[in-house]
Parts: sequence; C-alpha cells; structure tokens
Amino acid sequence: MRRWQDISIRTKSVLLMGVMLVSMWTLVVLAMQQLRAFSGQSDVIMDEYMDITGFLDTFSAENVALEMYIRPTPSADALENYLAASQDTDRQLRELRPNWNQDLREEYLLKQAICNAMEHYRKSQAVLLSIEERENLIPQYLSLKTQSAYIDGYTRDLLHSRMVQGGEQWERIAAANARSNRQFFGFLAAATVLMGLVLLIFTRSILEPLTELGRAADRIGNGQYDAPPLAVCGSDELGRTARSFNLMQTEIRRTIHALEKQSEMEKHLLEKEVEAAQMQRTLQEGRFAQLQSQINPHFLFNTLSTIAALAREEGAPLSEDLILRLSSFFRYSLESDEKMVPLGREIQLLQDYMELQETRYGERITMEIRSDPKLEQVAVPKFILQPLVENSILHGLRTRPSGGHIRVWARRGRQGVTITVTDNGCGFDTGRQPAAGGGRRSVGLENIAERMELSGGRLKVFSRPGIGTVARIIVGGGEGND
Repeated sequence: MRRWQDISIRTKSVLLMGVMLVSMWTLVVLAMQQLRAFSGQSDVIMDEYMDITGFLDTFSAENVALEMYIRPTPSADALENYLAASQDTDRQLRELRPNWNQDLREEYLLKQAICNAMEHYRKSQAVLLSIEERENLIPQYLSLKTQSAYIDGYTRDLLHSRMVQGGEQWERIAAANARSNRQFFGFLAAATVLMGLVLLIFTRSILEPLTELGRAADRIGNGQYDAPPLAVCGSDELGRTARSFNLMQTEIRRTIHALEKQSEMEKHLLEKEVEAAQMQRTLQEGRFAQLQSQINPHFLFNTLSTIAALAREEGAPLSEDLILRLSSFFRYSLESDEKMVPLGREIQLLQDYMELQETRYGERITMEIRSDPKLEQVAVPKFILQPLVENSILHGLRTRPSGGHIRVWARRGRQGVTITVTDNGCGFDTGRQPAAGGGRRSVGLENIAERMELSGGRLKVFSRPGIGTVARIIVGGGEGND
C-alpha cells in the first residue's frame, strides 16, 4: 500500500486501465474461441450431411436423365443431359470417398460399398451407351435400375448412420458448450469482481483525496482557517499538494492570529494615550495602516507559485490559471504600501477576483464593469471595490439559484468621480448591516466608509430587502451626478 501511494497518478491510471482492458479482452477472446469451436464442429457435421444428400440428389437426377434418354423418341439433347448428370454424380461421389482415419467403421464400409457399386454401375452404363439398336436398350436399362436401387439403398443407410452419429455428436457439442458457458460465466464473475476492485482502488486513491482537497479549499474560501489539516498519504502529486495546502493553511492561520493580537495590543495602547489629539491621530493612522496592509502573504504567494508550477507539470491548465489569478490577487497586496492607487488597478484586481468566483459559481453570478478610460489614473483608496463585490456575493447573491448580477459603474459628474456598485440580491435593512465574510475578518462597509472619509470622499449605501443593494463611492468629496 505504501508503494502504491508513492506511485504517480498517471502511472496509477495506466495500471488500473490496463487491468480493466486485459480483463475485457480476455472475456472477448474466450467468447470468440467458444463460438469458433462450436461453429467448427457444426460445420463438420453439416458438411457430412451435405455430401451425402448432394450425392443422392445428383444420382436421382442422373436416373431421371437416363429415363429421358431411353425413351423411344428422345430429345436431341437427351444424351448430352445424361452425360452431364453423370459427371455431376461422379463429382459428388469424390466427396464420399472413404477415409479410414476419419470415418467410423460402419460409415467407412458403406462408403466403400457405394464406390464399388458405382464402379460396376459405370461399366454397365458404358455398355448401355455402346448399344446402337434402341430396342436392345431395355434389358441393359433394367440392369442399371437394379444396380441404382442398391446404390440408393447404401446411400440412405449411410445417411441414416450419419444422422445417428450426428445426433450423438450434437449431444457432445451441447455438453461441451454448457461446460464452456459455465467457465465463461465464472470468468465473467471473476472479471466483474476484479473491475469492481479496480474502481474501488481508483476511488480511494485518486477521487477521494481530490474531493477532500476541494472541500478544504472551499473551507478556506469561506474563512474557516481553523479546520483540521488534510490527511497526507504517500508522496504522489496529491500527497505533495496536500502537504503544501496544509502548510499554507497553517501560515494563514498564524498570520491572522498574529494580526488579531497586534490589533488588540495597539488598541490597548491607544486607550492609554494621554493627549486626545495625539491619540486620535495615532488611532486613525493605525486603522488606516491596518486596513491598507492586509495579511502579508509572502509565504502564501510563494506556496501558490509552487502549486501553479506543479499544476503546469501535471498538465492542469485550468488549475494553473486559477492559482495564478489568486497569486496576482495577493501580489497586489505586496506591490507597495501605498494608501492611494489608480482606479484602473482597483478594477483589474476586481476582474481577477471575479474570474476566481466564476469558477465557483459559474453562470449563477455575472458582473458588468463600465468605466471611462479617462478615469483609470484617478487616485482612490486601496481595496475599496473588491470588498463591496465580495459582500454582494456573500450576503446578496450566494443563495440565488441563477440570475445574480453585479454592475460596477465609474463616471465623472459635475462635482467629482462617482463609483456605483449595484446588485440584484436579497438586500438588507441598512440599520442592521451584516458582518462581512460570514464572521471572518475582511474589509466591510464601515471600514471603507472610514477610509473614504480620511481620503476626503464618502460612501453611501442604499438597500431594500428583496430588491437589491446600491453602494455609491464619491471620490474627492463631490456628490457626483446620479
């Protein structure tokens, strides 16, 4: 089992598929051999029947042609027809030649008697054909008829013997076929059990670890960083991915706990400041730095790069693309400590985020972005669009079975730049705003509102249960033009 877990997924798949193909083709070969054996034995019996009945038919046709020939006024081609019928009889007689190694003793003797009788019959026939006076044909014709009766009797005895022997052979063939059927069905049952074991091994070795990895990724996506680590079995691709995933989860959990403790300590120190102005200034700077400096994901970024490289080596382009987009999302946090960034960079970050969400939700949720290209260099606080779209998905659209839509519209009005984020979700009572992220730490509406006020802008939220939510960001203190 340990060696099996260390084998690569490609090798496992090839081995399991090989076992299934060998089992299937073995069944096919056994069935074809059984059919060929049955067909061969049947052909031998039928050939014997056809040889005997063929001789009877041609010899009977020869006798009819003889009767036509000895008539007082025969037709012009009577002799020619009689000679042709005799040739057909001789050709069929050659098929009945006795064979000591193959024929039974009784059949051998009957065939020998038929051949001897036909030899005398042909001599008498030659005498008949040499008679020129037609009135002298009758005595020789009667002699031929007598010999013909003996030959016909021998042939019918041979046919009867062949039928008796054929019946016995059919019984033996049926018994052998029944044994072959039992053997075939026994092997079929064994092959079925073997294929079931192959499918069980494939499920436990590959499908179940992949399913657990997907569930763990969903838990991370939902903010459950304290979930138990994945079980690591072997050193194949899944085992290495599980180790990297567990390491990434551990580092994220440690970083979040460290940030929580640091936040508590800073808050405790700020409360003890003597001077109110200095305390307010320090509090604002601390909040701004905390909100702008999201989790420092150096280790997470490196781990994602490693997993992307592994996915590329294993031939998984979709997984590689998703990991690279998530890596780009964290790279945005690492690029600089700027508090203000161009609007175009915020929109690019939002597009990467929605590409990741489309993998999870498919066509259930769509997003439309409309922005004047002239506004791409407008300075806005960092991380103001993605948290609004994330709240729309988590609290407004996640439970919708289909038809979820988010629209992001950036435009310049008479008094400034206005950015509107609209969704058609379930809405909420603005007096009881939900906590962002289902209980996990994230940039919520109050955080964005505080940062907009510090940068000279503002955030307004309009929502109605059952209809949807509109979040309006006004940059530079202007109301904009709705």
